[in-house]
Amino acid sequence: MKFLFVVISIILITYINFSCSNDKQGSNSQPASNNSGTLQSNQQTNEAPTSKYEFPDDNGIGPIKEVSLGVIDQNLVSQGFKIFNMECLSCHQLDSRNVGPPLRNINKKNTPVYIMNYLLNTTDMQRRDPLMQKLVGEYKVMMPDQQLTRDDARAILEYLRSVEK
Repeated sequence: MKFLFVVISIILITYINFSCSNDKQGSNSQPASNNSGTLQSNQQTNEAPTSKYEFPDDNGIGPIKEVSLGVIDQNLVSQGFKIFNMECLSCHQLDSRNVGPPLRNINKKNTPVYIMNYLLNTTDMQRRDPLMQKLVGEYKVMMPDQQLTRDDARAILEYLRSVEK
């Protein structure tokens, strides 16, 4: 009985904590993008800078330190679509769970640097990165290393940017 009380208390505290943290995200002020995968602070207020990413400080583990983003490049989108269909589609859908998580809005959670590092350094990130360890625990499977080049990873990133809602 005591164990049940402790479990229910933990769940309740977690729920309350999660609910309160989500209320803070309802702000109407949006920072301006500088097209480099990072965001500039809003100069009109004294608010601390915010990010469009759920995990803005996590750039993963790997060789990529910066990704410059601009207008979506349709040639890269086309290449990324082909690579996604060959390498990713068997386990990932855009909008629903499969063997792996849905990927349509992955750009809202993770920085471009994080996504590129994960695509290029899959095994090491699944072993060492806390976010990836959590996903591996949830899905009970590790994503195999696809042996992508930097150009392949950049093309997939651009494709994922193009399908974001």
